[in-house]
Amino acid sequence: MMNRNQLKLMALSSMLLAGAVITKSASAAMLITEVDAAGSSASYAADWFELTNTGSTAVDITGWKMDDNSNAFANSVALRGVTSIAAGQSVVFLEGLADGSTDSTIGAAFKSAWFGSNVPSTLTLGFYGGDKVGLSTSGDAVNLFNSTGTLIANVSFGTASSTATFDNSTGLNNTTISQYSVAGTNGAFVSASGAEIGSPGVVPLPAAGWLLCSGLGMIGSIVRRRAQ
Repeated sequence: MMNRNQLKLMALSSMLLAGAVITKSASAAMLITEVDAAGSSASYAADWFELTNTGSTAVDITGWKMDDNSNAFANSVALRGVTSIAAGQSVVFLEGLADGSTDSTIGAAFKSAWFGSNVPSTLTLGFYGGDKVGLSTSGDAVNLFNSTGTLIANVSFGTASSTATFDNSTGLNNTTISQYSVAGTNGAFVSASGAEIGSPGVVPLPAAGWLLCSGLGMIGSIVRRRAQ
């Protein structure tokens, strides 16, 4: 049975963990979890990135915009077709023309290339487009801004593979990603066309979940040491 000091330590550790989880969730609830800078060379002819809500509540993305490595809200273009992302949901945003006239055609081609006739009912596609936001296979970035111009998420990357997407299921933010998707890892698979490997629309483990698991382990270790 724990003594008073051990109970106090447990309570303090729990509060610190809760604060850390809240901070992590608030600052990194929306993450860019996958990027395909070579999609423009695929049959559907569109670069794309995946945005995942790792938080516990839906996020309204009305007015959100993206830019590439110029990282400037003034140069950014609107995300369209999706106004809210549910907790735990991943949305794929494909590049089309600025006026949206090619969205339906690109979306249909993307679904066919990646899933054939077995398109998941949960797959959600959004779009973006405009001058100077194409993703370069020699290295580029994806920057996401909310409606007031605050930078919400960012990843940069080097040379892109023509056959595999960048896998950021580990939840890195404001940094460079370099991990290519591998079939059978983190939900990645070979596309129906056989041309690419990736996991569009597959929800990765929320970052807050990793923090909670590691934090609980840390608390258990602290309590055990104090109880000895």
